[in-house]
Amino acid sequence: MKNEIKRIGIDIGGTTIKAGLINDRGDVVDHREIETPKTPEEGINTISEMTADWQKEAEEAVGVAAPGPMDLARGLFLDPPNLPGWHDFLFVDAFQKKTGKRCLFENDANAAAVGEYIAGAGRDAKSLVYITISTGIGAGIVLNGQLLSGAQFSAGEVGNMIISEEGAAQAGLNQGAWESLASGTAMKKKVKEVFGLEEGAKELLQLVEKKDAEALRIFDRWIGHLASGIANIVHVINPEMIVLGGGVMQGKEIILPHLKPAVKRKVYASLEDSVMIEPARLGTKTGVIGASFLPLIQRL
Repeated sequence: MKNEIKRIGIDIGGTTIKAGLINDRGDVVDHREIETPKTPEEGINTISEMTADWQKEAEEAVGVAAPGPMDLARGLFLDPPNLPGWHDFLFVDAFQKKTGKRCLFENDANAAAVGEYIAGAGRDAKSLVYITISTGIGAGIVLNGQLLSGAQFSAGEVGNMIISEEGAAQAGLNQGAWESLASGTAMKKKVKEVFGLEEGAKELLQLVEKKDAEALRIFDRWIGHLASGIANIVHVINPEMIVLGGGVMQGKEIILPHLKPAVKRKVYASLEDSVMIEPARLGTKTGVIGASFLPLIQRL
């Protein structure tokens, strides 16, 4: 369409930087990806070069999604583990000086929540919680069209929520933290311990399909932990929809038929049929799509 609005979204990851030119429907008009530079100065130069030919046709503000922790008020990277060379860097100021574009900086899980709310699984919902289940567990929360940021910009840090007395404390996490029991990393650790296999979720789900008894035992326990965390979120926030993304959800066809009834067993009877649990729809470009829509959403 000749006069359609286009926006630039950037997704900074520990391995690659993705950039997308996105239209109002959430379609990816153009997409680029490059290895993440070791320093943020190199990163900003790289992003500027990646998006140079989009600048004139795109809206003024650029959305940037990145892993935390970060200080959103100052536009500052704090100490993200996956970006060791980027610590304590005032990203937003440097980005705006380099590009001349206004920069909206956001935690990657929050950006993904915005993307799914506006253009993905939650486009018809008034409220949702997006949960990413991957190396760790994080969440983004959208309530009546507003992104819940929290007083210290830490809303959605659900991975450290205590759901069990099982397990040992891990670096940065409480003993029994949801992330330590229900993340892809937790599944991978258990699969390696029991079966000596290295690929984690993929291999466990293959064994579950074959009805392997030990795999089914591990899977059922993992589903129970995942359901406990989701039930807690349902009781605290009561969103219209839970949207599940992240690498582990590539196995959604196996996971969801077990997870949905497990969540129902853990919530009040009055909530059993009221909360929808859906897989994310935007795939590997969730970050850039969500980042591009950051100018459209208010923060709470």
